Amino acid sequence: MISGKTKVLAVLGAPVTHSLSPLMHNSWLAAAGIDAVYVALPFSEAGFPALPNVGLFGANITVPFKESAAAMSVRRDEIAARLGAANVLRFDADGPSAFNTDAPGFVASLDEGAPGWRARVHTALVLGAGGAARAIAWGLADAGVARIVIANRTPARAEATAAAVPVAVTWPWEDLAGAFAQADLIVNATSLGLAGAASPDWPIHAAPAHAIVADAVYKPLETPLIAAARARGLATVDGLGMLIHQGARAFEIWFGVRPDVRGARLLLERALVGEAG
Repeated sequence: MISGKTKVLAVLGAPVTHSLSPLMHNSWLAAAGIDAVYVALPFSEAGFPALPNVGLFGANITVPFKESAAAMSVRRDEIAARLGAANVLRFDADGPSAFNTDAPGFVASLDEGAPGWRARVHTALVLGAGGAARAIAWGLADAGVARIVIANRTPARAEATAAAVPVAVTWPWEDLAGAFAQADLIVNATSLGLAGAASPDWPIHAAPAHAIVADAVYKPLETPLIAAARARGLATVDGLGMLIHQGARAFEIWFGVRPDVRGARLLLERALVGEAG
């Protein structure tokens, strides 16, 4: 039952109606018996200054507001401070605290979906330069990947991301085939392919036979990039793992409770199959 004492949490972004975070977090809240509710809220950049006064207990931040979330917070965890991007906010008495769970969440999704990847990956290609791309690149560097290549349609943003991440270099978007050819791990951290959005003709033919291909997009679960990689017989990691693992860490930040990750995957997979049907 929702009452005046019920804590309110939300995922904020534009777009945000596609998000499965409300389904996932509300299932965790119910299982833990926590008096809280989690909703999806479309938001605007102009609304961020007023965000601490909205009355939220916590929030997940998605595109395109991760940098704004870090900037408006009174304190940041190590990753959010280093990258200038946050995907989790906790609204404390003296102001918002910012956290970045995207970095460890993505690494955990690789550990789950591609066991043994650390021994196989020397060079990783990260497509994109937004908050998610920056976190993924940082997480890979922290996990010991020796070389990280950043390719983005806007070169200046690629340079900014590479500057924030150890062992990162940039690569021209116009030569994606060259970038694919040298990568042991290829990660799409753009919104290309999201929920029917346009997707380029990825040069998956150029990737080595041992390459692992991952996508941060989880809707659809099989994106054009993942479909092309599977058609070539490459190992793949879909975007659902990152959503779940970063969300589980956010839940711990808010409530000090570790939620059921395996159960969440089954729940979200059923939801995605139902939508596709």
